[in-house]
Formats: sequence, structure tokens, C-alpha cells
Amino acid sequence: MALEGNLQDFELTDVFQLIQLGQKDGGLRIQSPDDVGVVYFKGGIVVHARTNKLQGEPAIDAILSWRKGRFVFNPGEETMENTVNLPIQQVILEAARRIDELHKIQKLIPSFDLVVKIVEVPKAGVEKIHLKPEEWKVLSFVDGTLTIKQIAGRANISEFEVGKILYGMISSGLVEVVESKPEEEKTSEEKPEEEKGPEKKEGGGLFGIFRKK
Repeated sequence: MALEGNLQDFELTDVFQLIQLGQKDGGLRIQSPDDVGVVYFKGGIVVHARTNKLQGEPAIDAILSWRKGRFVFNPGEETMENTVNLPIQQVILEAARRIDELHKIQKLIPSFDLVVKIVEVPKAGVEKIHLKPEEWKVLSFVDGTLTIKQIAGRANISEFEVGKILYGMISSGLVEVVESKPEEEKTSEEKPEEEKGPEKKEGGGLFGIFRKK
């Protein structure tokens, strides 16, 4: 009989421990509302993981962040791929670190369904900030209309990693959370006369300050 259950009733790390204790071979399939993931075990060791868009350790990061869905472990299910070689203890340790970081992220980003935008008038000194390639990739999708979840999908990076990157950008004043609907959605609303100003020129905002070399 296969091991199966609901993520609202069981922690995935507890399921991983059961598989390790039994030194099982097989595939643990997880179905969330938005994605499907599978983690393969050999002798209780994680050897491969994938979701619809990620594989290896980034896939494990994404899967362990899921809180809704169902899982089923199929003993004997094998894979020819080997993108991970982690003992369960290491997986659980990393999960504990992620939980601590997630609590910090949630102070600024309580939901991945929030929209973020580039700060139009950044504070002095931000031009000295150096962004890594992955951070530039995330920033390129920040347009004031996409949610963090949508940015993660388009950038092909896990929601947790995008949240971590945006947490740093929000903290440093590069990006901010949109408190209301994007301007293009406010078609029926009139702005007070004093709030109207000259039209914005292209090339403004952070992309007018930061340039790749």
C-alpha cells in the first residue's frame, strides 16, 4: 500500500524522514494547486527532484514551500536522472533555514500574490548597488502589474528565491509593494488636479540609473 496523504495534515519533512528510516527506493509525487513535483529516493537518499519548471535543489526548495496539496509515495519508482545527492538530514536542515528566512520575508512580503514596482524616485546612493545576474533577471519583470508569483513563473525561478531577492530590493529601496491597483486599471477614477504632473519620459526610474556594463 502506497504512503499518501494531505499536506495540511502532514509535513513533507516528516514524510522524508519516514522514507529515510525505511531506506526506501521510490518516487514521492506531490500535487499542489499550481504545480506538480516529484522527489526520487535511492536507499532513503534524495537523488533527483523536479517540478513543472525546476529541477534539482531549486525544485526541492519549491516543493518544501508548498502548504496545500496531496502526496503519494510509489515504492520502486525509478529515474535515470541524478541532479541531487543529499541525505534527508541536510534537506531538513535547509528546510529549517528557509522557514526562518521566510518569516523575515513575510514581514515585508506577506503574500506572493502582491504586485511590486520599481521605485520611481530612489533614495540617494542606490546607484552604487551592484546587482547579480539573477537579480537583474527578476528586476526586468518588475513592471507594477505582475504579482511576485507571476514574476517567479516568467523568470523560471522558485517563488521563495524571487521573494528573497525582492526582500533585499525592497529593503534597499529599489522596489516597493504596490498598495493599490496598477494605474491602467483605474480607468474610471479621476486624479485630483494637483496630483497631475508632466508625462513621464521613458528611461526613468531605476533603469535610468542602473546600467549593465
